Amino acid sequence: MRKIKGFYYVSDEKYNHLKKENIYECKLKGTLKVKNNKMNCIIGDIVEFDENEKVITGIDERKNFLYRPLLANIDFIGILFSIVSPEFNFNVFQKMLLNACWQNIPAILIISKIDLVEKNTLDKFLNEIKKNFGKDFPVFPISTEKNIGLTKLKEYIEGKSVTVSGPSGVGKSTLINSLIGEEILTTNEVSEKTSRGRHTTTESRFFKMDINTYIIDTPGFTSLDFPKLDNKKELETLFPEFLNHIQNCKFRDCLHDNEPQCGIKAAVENNDIPRMRYDFYLNSLENIFKN
Repeated sequence: MRKIKGFYYVSDEKYNHLKKENIYECKLKGTLKVKNNKMNCIIGDIVEFDENEKVITGIDERKNFLYRPLLANIDFIGILFSIVSPEFNFNVFQKMLLNACWQNIPAILIISKIDLVEKNTLDKFLNEIKKNFGKDFPVFPISTEKNIGLTKLKEYIEGKSVTVSGPSGVGKSTLINSLIGEEILTTNEVSEKTSRGRHTTTESRFFKMDINTYIIDTPGFTSLDFPKLDNKKELETLFPEFLNHIQNCKFRDCLHDNEPQCGIKAAVENNDIPRMRYDFYLNSLENIFKN
């Protein structure tokens, strides 16, 4: 559930009459350690442990894991942004989607603080999301201040392990407090001077929303890295909208940049692939392989 300076906090998932699980402060068995390896045991791992000796003795195989923040066994990522305060950044959002796709973890978009914008502004924004990311991409507009959209979001994440991730200041801690029903995390407002959020969360941490649902709070960020890919052709696989058009490229090694008779560029011209997504692809291609 949590890791602090070599101690691992393990939940046994056994509820008492107060519906609170037992948490054990454990160390990691020596045979499970690889020196200076952060992957030895990470938050979200399913483990075996000795509750008397307070030692983790085994770690199950992970179905997936995130590199940043370092988490295991995630069902999907709740990418949290606001439209204003701070302003939505399409480039950062797409970079988060790219990383999620690279690690084969589904993503949803949660739009916070919708009470701060007019309805026509919200509608215009949601139409922009549908236009560029598809009408089936899950989007949840919410306001914790006005209690809007939280019930629908709770129903969607029920029975899942969900990490909430996004830039600093978009309201991750406030949202998690609202979903869990307790003031368990401290919150901060967006700085008026910089219009950027202050970091409130400094570590990743699992919280139990109910018996089958976990919410993971993660540190906010002001910058985000591109995924580290082995070859340039791998990048196209992280853009699902490219899938039905790659076979129309004349050359098998087409990178969809300067090559002639490119199926992807033709699809962009025909509005079958959004221009925003293609521009971001080119930006990713340049940045990931600039060296």
